Parts: sequence; structure tokens; C-alpha cells
Amino acid sequence: MTDSLGRFTGAIAKSWDGPAIRAQLQSINQWLNDVGTQSLSEGRDRVVCAQIEVEGHFQKVAVKVFARQNRVKDWSDGRRGSKAQRSFDAAVFLVDHNLHTPEPIAWLDRWENGRLLESFYVSRFIDALSFRDALAVIYREERDNAPLMAILHRVAPAVRRLHDAGFFHGDLGNQNILIPRAADGEWLEPTFIDLNRSQTVSEPLSDRLKALDLARIALPGAYLDIFRMIYSDHEVFPAPLAALEGKARQWFWRHRRNSQWRHPVRTFKKWVQRTPSSPYPSDADFWLWDEKSAQPMIALGPAEKLRQRDLSDIAAMLLRGLWAAPGLFLRYQKIKALSFTRPVELKQRIGVALHPDPDYIKPELKLLHALGNPPVLVRFCHHETPEQWAAAVELVRRLKSRSIPVMVALLQDREAVLNPDAWREFLFTVIPLIADAVDRVEITHAANRSKWGIWKSRSFAELMGPVRALKDRYPDLEFVGPACIDFEYLPVLASLAVLPKGLTFSGLSHLLYVDRRGAPENKQGAFSTLEKSILLKAIADGSRAVENRVIVSEVNWPLKNAGVWSPVMCPYETPAWRIEKLGVTETEYAHFMLRYLALTLCSGHVEMVYWWRLSAHGYGLVDDLNDFAPRPAFTALAFFLELFGEARFERRHQTESDTYVLEFSKAGDRYLMAWCVSGEAQLPFDGLARGGWCVDQAWRFDGVLIAERTVSESPTYYRLVPSG
Repeated sequence: MTDSLGRFTGAIAKSWDGPAIRAQLQSINQWLNDVGTQSLSEGRDRVVCAQIEVEGHFQKVAVKVFARQNRVKDWSDGRRGSKAQRSFDAAVFLVDHNLHTPEPIAWLDRWENGRLLESFYVSRFIDALSFRDALAVIYREERDNAPLMAILHRVAPAVRRLHDAGFFHGDLGNQNILIPRAADGEWLEPTFIDLNRSQTVSEPLSDRLKALDLARIALPGAYLDIFRMIYSDHEVFPAPLAALEGKARQWFWRHRRNSQWRHPVRTFKKWVQRTPSSPYPSDADFWLWDEKSAQPMIALGPAEKLRQRDLSDIAAMLLRGLWAAPGLFLRYQKIKALSFTRPVELKQRIGVALHPDPDYIKPELKLLHALGNPPVLVRFCHHETPEQWAAAVELVRRLKSRSIPVMVALLQDREAVLNPDAWREFLFTVIPLIADAVDRVEITHAANRSKWGIWKSRSFAELMGPVRALKDRYPDLEFVGPACIDFEYLPVLASLAVLPKGLTFSGLSHLLYVDRRGAPENKQGAFSTLEKSILLKAIADGSRAVENRVIVSEVNWPLKNAGVWSPVMCPYETPAWRIEKLGVTETEYAHFMLRYLALTLCSGHVEMVYWWRLSAHGYGLVDDLNDFAPRPAFTALAFFLELFGEARFERRHQTESDTYVLEFSKAGDRYLMAWCVSGEAQLPFDGLARGGWCVDQAWRFDGVLIAERTVSESPTYYRLVPSG
């Protein structure tokens, strides 16, 4: 109900109404100019924080001061209510529906001859960052996925509740959502502000109005998909709504980009004041770490990533591939023919990666001992703190004291690319501390994945610049690379081609993941694990930039039901119906691991394999969230190393193509390792008998004695003794 407040018309909330409040509101211009008044937002309409006395105490209030309008808008507002009045009414609606907005106090208008001369909306002040500013802090300072996911899990459901209540905001930009935070850092319920463009309906909000609101939410593409999914109660974003939202988003952001032409004076003022166009990093510079999966997150959507691609870089990579193809093919065929034909000593060929977090060191060293103290990989990440580097150095030193071979991996982030001096300082800080305690160093990580911060071959070359000096300073230290990931060998060739002059790798390292939902023998085109290993060997054999050795520095399988800890759940959250389709069972993981190790090492094409990681809930040999409980894969690896850690691979027996029977020797004894890609088969007993051998004992993949002689998808082991 409209009331008279001196020279103003307006209304005061019942809980605030009283003579003292009325008197202060009537002199609002006076106390807005008090010394304690603080500007919160400057623009055409401005917002200030002021103080109002309530029963002898001062309360902070937010006052939105609406600017003068043209005559047409005044005529319209005279009939439907001013912006201040509409803001007040909308806030009352939200409060009545248990939705969060700063408590409405009053609205005041001063009209004269049909013109709106002054207009104010007063609400309780809330000391909170806007969604926009909170995101800017996360993007630029924290660079961590966890707080971003926490805030999305607050904002998206709140927007959904807003819409379910029949409320259309009309200007739902990131700046108009406040996110209070508790003392412990937890995000609280979002609070919606700037309500003057809102509408309320008695029936459910239409998809068109939902789309118009959602289109103003600004997030990188992959995280926008997450936001939509959370908004949809963790289900797939409805297709009709998606279509409307896509069109609305395209129109709105095109409209925003064109604002410089519609508001040239405003644009000029921003240019003079050097006001950044956005508080967020550019698309290419988004980089957020996820500790659960130990990797950066995919931040951009496909279209956003495509816009960042350098076509000339892609063209150069393709040309290098075409140039190298004939020689590479010939070497590939020659090397393929040598598969499983030469003895291979397995001693210290299998390593595991440890986590240098202080809480992990003690239990992991105990577990490592149970494996027989195999070689270890330790990571140092550029984005980490000096304290974290110090913890990793301490772990390396402890491993050195136990005579355990160590390889370290030095991982870049986007900041390393943007700030070469910081990257150089990182290398020259870490390497001198561990140079005498490690065997080899891997420089950079997954350079062919933009989420790791590298968009161009030139950027990779710049990161490798300091390595030449380090290699001169530490001639006994092996530097390996380029550590590309997956079945993408064109980037491997491109990376080797742009190494600084005079720099060669001591080995070709690669993150050789294969079918992450299936067996290592499964083919991607014509390439299974074996063929991919051969191709890597062929590249190393033909390149002057790297010695002819292949090191797999990372591999694993993602586990089923690991949720947000799974490395293939990117971008971090997925509708519930998809979760079951991702990953393998713990038993499959153990089987695939053993088969992978045998295929890569016994074929003779890979010198070393480091398993990623010893402890990790979503992909490790041990479940770190369950008191470091060993999984079947841990038991399987422990037995494999006990049986073959000091053994020599001798030969592969002739069998059906999908059956593998590998022979090993150790201390005068003979052993077989056998499995089928699918189904079952029988050991070649006739061939063994003709060779003068018979099976003495047999073990399951995890070391349990068995009587069966049937070969299945689960690897089995057999000790041979002379027949008769």
C-alpha cells in the first residue's frame, strides 16, 4: 500500500515502520551523504551502503538510487510502478516464498508533474561477495575446482527454486546473486538482488522465461553444463529448454558485445579508467585444479576450445606427420615383427606413483614395502606451494635412503605458460634439491591436452627452454619427455620437432592410456596396447631428439562407482544415469593391469611402466578413502612382482590370436603366464609335453593356488617342472 512520506510517496515494511524510521527516510538524501556512506556500485543507477538508526542502534542498509529516466519511461512507470516499487514488491514475494533476498525496508519516489525526479529502494545490507566476484577469486587466486563446485551446488538449486516459485528475475547476471559465506568458508544460501525487472506468475514459469534467466549466467562452457545439470536436479538438461536457452544466450551475449557501439561514452570512460572488460580470465587462461582426480578440469566447451585453436599450428603438425609417415611406417613394420621375440629382464621395470602429501607418506611407504619396494614416481606441480614442494622433496629423500629408484615429473599449469620466469624459477628451485636422489626427470605433462595449459607447440618449446641449461648443469640426470597422453602421436612428433637446439631427451615418455572402459587388447582402429607401444618405439627409433627408449609414465583404469573421484567423470559431475557406464570393476582393473604390464614390457617395446597411482579412491591400487585398503589390483601386483620381479621373459608360445601364453625363467625355474582376451582356452599341454615340461603348481591372478588348467580372461600363472 502506497503511503505519504513527506515529499515522497512509497511504502515501509511493517517490521520496520515507526516514527523514527519514517523521519530518517524522509531525509534520505541527507544521510546518504554522511561520512559513513560507502559506494557499492557506480553506474547509471548506483548502490550505496548507509546507516540507519533503529532503537538506539545503527543498522547497515543498502540503498539503490535510481537515475532519472526519459519521459516515456516515466509515463510507463506511473502506471505499473517505479523500479523502486517493483524491487520492493519482488523482494516481499521472495521473502513470502522462503527465498533469499536482502530484507526489504522501503521504497520512496518523488514525482512532480508526471516526472519521476527521485527514486530509492532500501533493504538490509548483506556483506557478501557477488557470484561474479566470488568466481573471479576462484579463477584468478584459488584456481581450485572444489570451491567452484561448492558454489555451483548452492547457486544452481537456488535458481531452480526461484523458477519453481513462479519468479522470473529478468536480470539474473552473476553480479545480481550474492553468496554469503560462513566463518568456516562454507557457501551459504544465495541471495538475489536487483529485482526491478522481475515478474511473478501464479502458474509454473514457462521454459521461455527460464531460458531468458539462465542465459545470463556466465560460466565457461563445461561448467555451464554442470550448472544446467545441477539445475535439473542432476538429470539431463531438458532438450526444449536447452534449445530456448541456447538461442537466448546467443542473443544476449551478442547484445552485450555490441554495447560499446550503443554506449560509446560509457565505453570511452572504461577505456580511460583502464577498467577490465571482464573480471574473469580469457577462455584460453582458465585453469582449475581438481585434487580428487589429480588433474586440471576441462573448463571450456567444444566451441570455446575450437576458437582458441591455432590453425597454423595444427597445419604444421599435420605436415610433420605426413613427412614422417613413410619412414615411420617402415620402422613400425620392422619393430612389430620383433614383438615377444627377445628376452626381457623384468627387474625394476614396473614402478608406482606415490602421493607426496604428508598424510600419505607413512601408509604409502608401508604399502610400497609390501610390493617389494619397486621404483617410484613423484610429482612436483608448478601450481603448488613451496611447502608442498618441500614435502615432495622429503619423500624423495626418504626413498633415496632406502635405495629405491625415483623418477620425478615436473608438471606445468597455465601460469607456467603465461609467466616463463616463474616456470624457470620452479625448475631451478626443485631440480637442485633432488638431482642427486633421482634417476630421471620428466618435463611437462600432457602437452597435447589444452586443460594442462598448452595451446600451441610454441608454448611447449618455451617451457623446454630452461631444460638445456639444467641438462648441462646435471649431466648425469636423465631428462625424458614429451609426456603426451593417449593415442595422439602427431603431437608427439610436433613436440620433438620444436625442442630447443641441442636438447635431446634420454627417453620418450608417454602417458599411454588405452581403452579406459575395456581390455588392453581392445583396438582403437588398428591399434591395441601392443600396436600403440610399437608406434611409440618407432617414433623413438627414428627421432634425433630422443634416445631409443620408451617409458610409460602414467596409466590406470578408472573404477566404477567412484563418483566425482573418477578421472573420467570430467567435467566432474554427470547425470546419475551415466555414472554406472563409466569405469571398470575392481577385479577387471586387476586383470587389465596385469595384461597391460605383460603386453608392454614383454613385447620388448617399452622399457618401464609407472602405475598411476598407488593410493587413489577413483583409480588407485589402494583406496585412500577407506583407510588405505588394498584392492585386488594391489594384491595382484604384489604377487606378480614376487613371482616375476626378478625374472626374465623368454618367449611367447604359439597359440590362438586371442590367447596369450608367456614363458618366464627365474633361478632355474620356468613359469607361464596365460590369459584369453575373451572366453576360455586350454593350455598347450601337447607342446609342453613335447618340450619335456609339465605343470607343477598353478596360481590365480592374486596368488591363490588353483587346480584348474583352463585359461580365462583372468591371468593365471603356472610353474613348470621337467616331465617324468
